[in-house]
Amino acid sequence: MDHRLGQRVDITLPVRLRFQDQTNHSGFTVNVGRGGMFVETRAPVPAHGCVEVQIALDLSAGGQDILLSAFVVHRFGSGLGLMFRDLDASNGQMIENLLIQFG
Repeated sequence: MDHRLGQRVDITLPVRLRFQDQTNHSGFTVNVGRGGMFVETRAPVPAHGCVEVQIALDLSAGGQDILLSAFVVHRFGSGLGLMFRDLDASNGQMIENLLIQFG
């Protein structure tokens, strides 16, 4: 059963992950939705807990990075399922814009 808060859109963007233990890892989004995303990363990362996610957008096109807080809800293969937490209006709008742009 799927418990997502909306449809996911296949989007590949570079991300930086910062975990509670202060470790940093890089990866790429696989898909993004209003409630969360799936990130592929080769780094050994915790299976649960909170993470800060920085989505790197094309700064040359006038974009700005998006900084989000998320919970790791599951680990699958070489990736993590993340659910956004405390999404403010500004970041929510940036996610909406991504979904429109890539959807």
